[in-house]
Amino acid sequence: MLHRFILLVGILLFTFSCGKEEERECNGICTEEFRSISVKVTNAEGNPVVLDSIALRDITNNREIDLNSTENAGNGFYSIFNDNLVPEYKNEEINLLFKGFQEENLILEQEYKVGADCCHIYHVSGPLKIQLD
Repeated sequence: MLHRFILLVGILLFTFSCGKEEERECNGICTEEFRSISVKVTNAEGNPVVLDSIALRDITNNREIDLNSTENAGNGFYSIFNDNLVPEYKNEEINLLFKGFQEENLILEQEYKVGADCCHIYHVSGPLKIQLD
């Protein structure tokens, strides 16, 4: 009976010790895919919203992020974080503020939590679809 108890405790400790941190460890082998986190912005009718400009701010480290994200924005999709930022944010999670402008007026402001492991970026929280009224 004692052996079963020790075995059960060992299994439970092993199971609960495997957390999110271990899942993000790097084995030095990265895929060659390029990842990007994009946000789709639509109006109340579901049509894409074209923004004149966007601003991305790393709130955690208090600095601007420049992705030149309005290049392909005619379809309402805006890149807010991508794999070009992995070297700068390796093994870090940050709070990111996405702002959208039309005719220099702020029409959209949304906060996100994003991160990067040693190979790719990932989305933690914040809506990937935004409908403006």
